[in-house]
Parts: sequence; structure tokens; C-alpha cells
Amino acid sequence: MDIDIPHDLGRDEAKRRMEQGLPKLEQHIPGGGTMTATWPSDYALDMEISAMAQTIPVKLLIEENRVRGTVSIPMFLKMMSGPISDFIKTSAQKMLTKA
Repeated sequence: MDIDIPHDLGRDEAKRRMEQGLPKLEQHIPGGGTMTATWPSDYALDMEISAMAQTIPVKLLIEENRVRGTVSIPMFLKMMSGPISDFIKTSAQKMLTKA
């Protein structure tokens, strides 16, 4: 599932805000899930969200005026794909709007 989050921050500020917000994200994963995040390159963020004994890979690319991403939802969680995608998109939007 693809997500697209517009912003007007520029790449560097968007990355700074994403980095700053990542530690807080895990606290908001429903059901006490966990999250790991790595930066394989300057503006690419790979995350794995684990919840309900399932792992959800998320790849985000920070661009000058948007964050593009792909969420790979396992078959077991397909019925939850809307809420999962909304959670990721809303979380990223919150990180981008906080200074």
C-alpha cells in the first residue's frame, strides 16, 4: 500500500522532525507493539512495526515537498490495512507538523 504525505518543510527539516518524532511513535502502537527504524541513506527511512505477532515493513522516502512510502501489510492483517495505513500516515503527519 502506498502513502503520500505532502509537506512544505524541505528535505532536511522534514528528516529532522521525523528523527525527532520516531522515539515517541512506539508508545502509540496499538496493543503494545514495537518498532525499529534505520536510515539506509540520507533521506530513506526503513521501519518495522511489530504488533499482534506480525511484522509490518514500512519504507519512507523524504522528498523536498512530500514523504512517499510503502507499507507492506501481511495477509493476516489485510482486514486492518485501512487503520494501519491511517496510523502510519497520521503519525508521520504529526511528526512533520511539530517543530
